[in-house]
Amino acid sequence: MIKSITNNFIIYGDYLNSKPFGSGHINDTLLVTFNQAGEEVSYIFRKINKNVFKNPEAVIDNTLLVTNHIRNKLEQENTNDISRNVVTLVKAKNNKYYYVDENDDYWAVLLFIKNAYTVDYVDTKDQAYRASKAFGKFTKQLSDIDSSKIKETIPNYHNLKSRLQVFDNAIEADVAARVGLVSKEIADVDKNRSLADKIAILLNDGSLPIRIIHNDTKINNVMLDEETNKGLAVIDLDTVMPGTVLYDFGDMIRSSGSPVEEDETDISKINMRINIFEAIVEGYLSELKDVLTNVEIENLVYGVEVIVYEQAIRFLTDYIMSDVYYSIKYENHNLDRARNQFALLDSIQKQKLEMEKIVNKYI
Repeated sequence: MIKSITNNFIIYGDYLNSKPFGSGHINDTLLVTFNQAGEEVSYIFRKINKNVFKNPEAVIDNTLLVTNHIRNKLEQENTNDISRNVVTLVKAKNNKYYYVDENDDYWAVLLFIKNAYTVDYVDTKDQAYRASKAFGKFTKQLSDIDSSKIKETIPNYHNLKSRLQVFDNAIEADVAARVGLVSKEIADVDKNRSLADKIAILLNDGSLPIRIIHNDTKINNVMLDEETNKGLAVIDLDTVMPGTVLYDFGDMIRSSGSPVEEDETDISKINMRINIFEAIVEGYLSELKDVLTNVEIENLVYGVEVIVYEQAIRFLTDYIMSDVYYSIKYENHNLDRARNQFALLDSIQKQKLEMEKIVNKYI
């Protein structure tokens, strides 16, 4: 099937092969290789998950606007090797940057960035620093984009009040008769509900500026140079939309701060690594300290609490609703994930003062 899809894009050469690529859980992603005048050249083919992204065209439009804006910035700076420092979309033969197949699935194609790699887990402070610096630069590059043109690809994505309402509705419905099994976790949700009040106030009264942010700042969404280990292009731009930098910073710490995976069941192993936190702060603020407002900087650590709490709620809600959103490998997988995130939140709250001192060190 993929071979027939390739015929709809402006790609020269002969199709050779394809294979699954990356570790994402939402879109189908393939590395497709062609013979171009005797040289093997690869492209990334992505089928957009229309169950998650109800408006796939908006995803492509956003990606095009953002990458063109960044490319213009790189050209103005006389950056070398621009195609390795920003995602490049390939045009389809219909003169658009996507193709819709017979199943109404949307496909987009990107240039493959050679001599670069991604990592799924932060092992070192250097990895944390380089990835967070790349995300900081990404946000800085978009600080003057016309945000009115960027569409919301997933409504209420980080709306904590909305997530809590869905959670409360799930408890009331109790479709899988699981509510009685999670009384401790429900109590963990309830004791942290005030986190949702503060973020709502800061956003509603304009204290936190709305910026164009990535919204999925895991380390594997940064391409790192094989030779220098420097952060190159930020990838996986499907969730780029308006929001607050608190979300991006919070998700960097959530996904990279813990020494174990998010479904680790040994709670004693879960803690927020303060050395990794500091490396992320240093990298992120090295790009953004002169861009962010005082209110944003003062609330970065609070943003970590918000995102970890939100993710705990999402996992717990899915467990209560009989695992309808996240893929699972065993019956209590989402419950284990939720418990893991609550343990991480507890570790963060115990170290909050030290974390805030570290932020102040780099401004």
